[in-house]
Amino acid sequence: MAKRRKYPKSAWELVLEVLRKENRALSAREIAELSGVNYNTVRGRLQDLKKKGLVKKIGKKWTAVK
Repeated sequence: MAKRRKYPKSAWELVLEVLRKENRALSAREIAELSGVNYNTVRGRLQDLKKKGLVKKIGKKWTAVK
């Protein structure tokens, strides 16, 4: 039996979508609140996205790379 996803999109897609939509630097906590994704999951996905060059960290906040 296939495992169900909690979200219609993957967590990294939701995180990136929020950053692009807001068009400003956000903390991991703000991203979690806006996306509905667990805070610790957001933190992990931000690190993954950073390694792929899709987001960057500015101080304690994150922004999508244009």
